[in-house]
Amino acid sequence: MNHLKMIQQFLKEKRNFEDLPEYGFPFVTVSRQAGAGGHLLSYVILTEFLKHKDAHSVFEGWHVFDKELTEVVAKDPLLQSHIEGLVAEKYRSQFNDFVESLFTGQSETYLLQRTTFKVVRMLALIGKVIMVGRGGSLVTADLPQGIHIRLVAPEAHRIVWMMKRFKLNKEDARSAVLKQDAERRKLIKLFFHRDIEDPLLYDMVWNTGKVSLDVITHAAIELIKQRAAGSVKKTSLS
Repeated sequence: MNHLKMIQQFLKEKRNFEDLPEYGFPFVTVSRQAGAGGHLLSYVILTEFLKHKDAHSVFEGWHVFDKELTEVVAKDPLLQSHIEGLVAEKYRSQFNDFVESLFTGQSETYLLQRTTFKVVRMLALIGKVIMVGRGGSLVTADLPQGIHIRLVAPEAHRIVWMMKRFKLNKEDARSAVLKQDAERRKLIKLFFHRDIEDPLLYDMVWNTGKVSLDVITHAAIELIKQRAAGSVKKTSLS
């Protein structure tokens, strides 16, 4: 399935908001050092959700949105308006509050990044998404249903990963790791004035050089269950 069809399917599945809890469904953001396994983790989590969906409906209908997918939406006014229309049905006030607080700037690159942040925010409000990168933990920091994960690993481990993943020699892999880390650090500093390595930005920080993705996934699933149960309880009391 290509990116456009995948997003269209996502929109089609999310049109009914009647059963959403007060603050939406849970969502996951994944921040990562280059080569620490962020994309792989997102798909391990997605695969594991399929095993739990019969016992817990909260695990049904999840999608992964990475840089490419969020930028597809950000560059397509029609897709963006469709998602914004969904959000408007139930979350108009808090979505508008966020949009009004977005950063100022006029360059084309700046405006695209700002729009991408808006898309990340809209997807999180809908819920049941795993978002890799794009400042997800900060764009959605005030939304209580979010689970924010940060992956780190020793540089040597990450260089080996990049060598295998992209068929690079050791020096090129090291350069790629350093460049990507610097770009991500700069992005968070520029737009949010925060340090991407600050552990207080995340619910969980994992060293994938020592902990398997399966262990991380199971921890994320337990936290999602807690957040989902909390949303249901809050809704029943209101």
